[in-house]
Amino acid sequence: MLVKKKAVLWAVLFYVMGSTTLKLRQNRIYVHVNFGRKKQKRYATKYTVNEVKNWDKQKQRVKNVTSEPKSTLINRKLQELVLASEKLLDDCTRNNIPPSNELIKETLDVASNKTTLVAEPQMNLLEFYSWFINYYESNPHPSTNRPLSNGTIRTYRTAFKKLQEYNDTRCKINFEDITLQFHKSYSSYLQDKKYSNNYIGNQIKQLKAIMNAALERNLHNNSDFKKRSFSKISEKVDHIYLTQNEIEKIEKTTLKTDRHKRARDLFLIQCYTAIRVGDLMQLTSENFKTTKDGMHYLEYLQSKTEKTVQIPLSEKFIALLERNGNQLPLKLSEQKINDYIKEVAVIAELNDTIHIEKTIGGKKVKKRFKKSEIISNHTGRRSFCTNAYLAGMSTIDIMAMSGHSSETVFYRYIKVTPKERLERLAKHSFFK
Repeated sequence: MLVKKKAVLWAVLFYVMGSTTLKLRQNRIYVHVNFGRKKQKRYATKYTVNEVKNWDKQKQRVKNVTSEPKSTLINRKLQELVLASEKLLDDCTRNNIPPSNELIKETLDVASNKTTLVAEPQMNLLEFYSWFINYYESNPHPSTNRPLSNGTIRTYRTAFKKLQEYNDTRCKINFEDITLQFHKSYSSYLQDKKYSNNYIGNQIKQLKAIMNAALERNLHNNSDFKKRSFSKISEKVDHIYLTQNEIEKIEKTTLKTDRHKRARDLFLIQCYTAIRVGDLMQLTSENFKTTKDGMHYLEYLQSKTEKTVQIPLSEKFIALLERNGNQLPLKLSEQKINDYIKEVAVIAELNDTIHIEKTIGGKKVKKRFKKSEIISNHTGRRSFCTNAYLAGMSTIDIMAMSGHSSETVFYRYIKVTPKERLERLAKHSFFK
């Protein structure tokens, strides 16, 4: 049954504030962005079809036929435009910014590479930081040959905002000011704000990347940021995972609202596949495949690692698709899933107490939380890896599905107690 309805597994478009659709006019493809009552921006893309009959009006994509040899490329580029538009609408909603025709055009111009952003030689640190974010949001980064992921862009924007606050309230900074003394001062500044060591470490990490990119463009000749003492602060913090029994409680919990049902199902997909939420939001029906023997599986390219991974569809995953009309659930933003899944976990009574110790504001702090308070999108992916490991699946097979690059990274990632590891070893045939 899954094979027959494969073509409608998931609609590409989703709605946050307004909507985005793709339409054909003559042979050219247009993006239509609706952002209010009788407010619409019609944006002409540079993409066309050779024949009008090759445009699939229902799926809003170019048909994969021999007369359209660039259909795969064009469809990927069109999806990028749709996602850029929806991200803009979502950002406008969260930041209370009224969208406009000009703002939509500017966003889609950048996404289409119609607007070329160039780093000017007279840029100061914060100007270059801003340029870096805007440029690599839609242009290939040298390390990956792809634009930075939405999650990475958000991380850079947050780090930029903190550095700008330091510049505005503590002291003005430029490239030559990023010294070991600055490292000490900025770390203390963030500690005073009661940020954790790992959070502070990430701010330093992003700044080092910006300094390095600027150095390569001859915008400065300061190499202090490369010194060993100019390091990223980090510490090991316990993150939670859900046991199979806890996942089952979420599966069986009766939910009354649509938002809770959607968040629950999107979270469970991560528990079933180890997919990152950013990749989940990119899935289409083309990612679902079937072998000649009738085995259904998911195949997609991870945006973070650029690895193609394949995951068999479990019976639970297939049942989830069936109760959603043989489609994936309608999308929610990452933040909304995080918010709603906490509410779902409260309803499911995930009340186990977790003790978490970390350094905040330079002091060791130990706090108690209920699992329902700290569950998030990432808990799903970590739960898959941990439960698969405890079930006896080989590490190499789990890594092939999760995309982890090394066993060292993988073992840091999963959450297994010494007792759980001992019990897993005891089941091995060597000890029988």
